[in-house]
Amino acid sequence: LLGSGTAGWALWFFKNDRSRAWHDNLQLVTKFDTVEDFWAIYSHIKLASKLSPGCDYALFKDGIEPMWEDSRNKRGGRWLISLAKQQRHSELDRLWLETLLCLI
Repeated sequence: LLGSGTAGWALWFFKNDRSRAWHDNLQLVTKFDTVEDFWAIYSHIKLASKLSPGCDYALFKDGIEPMWEDSRNKRGGRWLISLAKQQRHSELDRLWLETLLCLI
């Protein structure tokens, strides 16, 4: 298990479709709580650099929704990184994976 006594993780996907409500664009992809499950998931999802503009992944503790309205996010924040277009293709996937691994 990832960490002792901690809840598992939930991977979310957001597709920016302006014809739908924000919440309706948010989808739970899957949940995991072992290193093996993480790698199985990671190897089967689209790389961050291949997502369409306006689409995002979010990784949260299981049971916490990736929205400010969830009371457990009240004192939270958001990490953003800006990359030049060339860096997006060369660095984004490595930075995203390293961030995921640091979190879990």
